[in-house]
Amino acid sequence: MRRRTFLVGTAAGAAAVVGWSRLASAQGRGQGGSPANVSPDKLARVSLMTLNFNSILKLPGQEATPERTLELFDLPQMYVDVYGVHNIEFQHGHLVQAEKDPAFVTEMKARVDKAQSHITQINLEFGPQNISNTDPALRQQALDHTKQWIDIAVALGCPRVMLNQGQLNQDTKAFAITTWKAMNDYGKTKNVKVSAETRGGGGGGGRGGAAAAPGTPAPPAASAPPPGPPAWVLLKEVIEAAGAYSNVDIGNVGAPNQEALHECIKGLFPTSSGNMHIKSNPNWDIGTAIRYTNGTLGYKGLYSIEVSTHQAVRIVYNTILANI
Repeated sequence: MRRRTFLVGTAAGAAAVVGWSRLASAQGRGQGGSPANVSPDKLARVSLMTLNFNSILKLPGQEATPERTLELFDLPQMYVDVYGVHNIEFQHGHLVQAEKDPAFVTEMKARVDKAQSHITQINLEFGPQNISNTDPALRQQALDHTKQWIDIAVALGCPRVMLNQGQLNQDTKAFAITTWKAMNDYGKTKNVKVSAETRGGGGGGGRGGAAAAPGTPAPPAASAPPPGPPAWVLLKEVIEAAGAYSNVDIGNVGAPNQEALHECIKGLFPTSSGNMHIKSNPNWDIGTAIRYTNGTLGYKGLYSIEVSTHQAVRIVYNTILANI
């Protein structure tokens, strides 16, 4: 990963963040600092997932700990003060109160607007309620639940929701296409894109071969079937059939090297929702991937940072800004 240390911006910018920076430093939370000294156009290409800050957010149903110091309603302003970022990608679980409390939606929208920010995507995690479930009742629940969140996204001014595809394979492909198409058709009436992210592994699975009888010698390696295509190939087929959208998660493509990663990005580029998840992987370089998407492919969408801890946000943030 390429790293770059940016200088603090203007005096005015430093003054705007000093309160939060001191508080963060004093509490040892690791997310203090200032926005990078780069053009607003560059910062406008960066989005931050709320998942990055999960361990410090005060959330309903979570045990109160000394680390949980950030109120959810304060998160939009923190993004601006510390990172200069106005794009927020929420986990639906962080907004789940919106399902039953219209006042919560109103207050969150007001806080986002006050920070002059935007909710750019809501990631939907409904467990077994997904497009690939073989149970038609659970697929219908997934459809109904997604429609509900499309309506919530509209109320929050959010143009995208991203679904969890479940166990997408050749056996569940037809189910996924039908259900996702219905979701996306509804989303189009509301100007909300319904996407799914890439997953690693082979994409040709679904049906395994018959088990050999006990004691039967294993066949020679040369007779073994070739591995299936990358999982993104199947995802691409389903997206195109459903008229839906892709959200490339470069850390979760399962690419063994830079070339394979770029092949996936290029293959899904025509269906991009305008959002990409950026995280590190030892098989390739983030900076090179950013330059490929932004320069070679002409990608104009968002780079949304997804890391396991909030302390890692600054590293990926700096890498993105150094390469766009």
